[in-house]
Amino acid sequence: MNKSADIAIIGPGKVGTAIGVLAAKAGWTVAAVGGRDAARAAAAAKAIGPHVRAATAAQAAGSAELVLLTVGDDDIAATCQELAAAFRPGAIVAHCSGVLGSEVLAPARSRGCRVGSMHPLQTFPSLQAAIKDLPGAYCFIEGDAEAAESLQRLAEAIGAHPVPIASAAKAVYHAAAVMACNYLTALLDAALALCNQAGIDEPTARKALGPLARATLDNVLAAGTAGALTGPIARGDQQTVQRHLGVLMEQADLLDIYRALGRWTVALAARKGTINSSKAAALRRLLDFPLAKE
Repeated sequence: MNKSADIAIIGPGKVGTAIGVLAAKAGWTVAAVGGRDAARAAAAAKAIGPHVRAATAAQAAGSAELVLLTVGDDDIAATCQELAAAFRPGAIVAHCSGVLGSEVLAPARSRGCRVGSMHPLQTFPSLQAAIKDLPGAYCFIEGDAEAAESLQRLAEAIGAHPVPIASAAKAVYHAAAVMACNYLTALLDAALALCNQAGIDEPTARKALGPLARATLDNVLAAGTAGALTGPIARGDQQTVQRHLGVLMEQADLLDIYRALGRWTVALAARKGTINSSKAAALRRLLDFPLAKE
């Protein structure tokens, strides 16, 4: 396959469109954008460049050497099956899911295609954010050798950092990504809910918690999780933890979050060496069996 393959994108969402925009800027030819929604396909094609054709999914599938399925995770297998007869024999067919491996593209492989996957490890709340943040992101790649090689070239062309990953590791890798991104958002939402209970309005709470959260992330990136850990569990302050548990006793969801993360924090503090085994055991007992609120 040529160094810069013709690309077709099936699924005119934020990720597919952003990859198309950046690939076109890097000199790759984006032949077509396809999807069920003709208006969205046309908008994506227009965003990528003046010579990109908006097409049906089947038309796009047969128009290029490298076909990217940038549809939702639950739609990848069905889309591949539906389009299998349209792929060019020998083409590379890949998806951008974080949780699925290339084995989900078996219908394309049975047509003589090489298959793979390339997942950009980044969050994309908008198309413009995706175009801005894809360069510099890490892209985790697996699949048939030729497919993986072509996807590596594409990742490098759009300014990303390609990293190989085993297909069998995709689900656990994606769980890590969800924890670092989506669950971090949910955790901050829980913290904002507690601030609200303390009488702090959300705009003020966001401004107040923002520097704390940013500094924590910076410390983790600079010193690792153990080096960055501070707070009552790291100090072994059982009475502080008990007070927290007491005010959360009637809020089951928040209590569950606090207890689960508390147990993990105890193990991290023990690993750091700021609490001994007896304090760790006492904190675990407290988190497992908090005293009833009086």
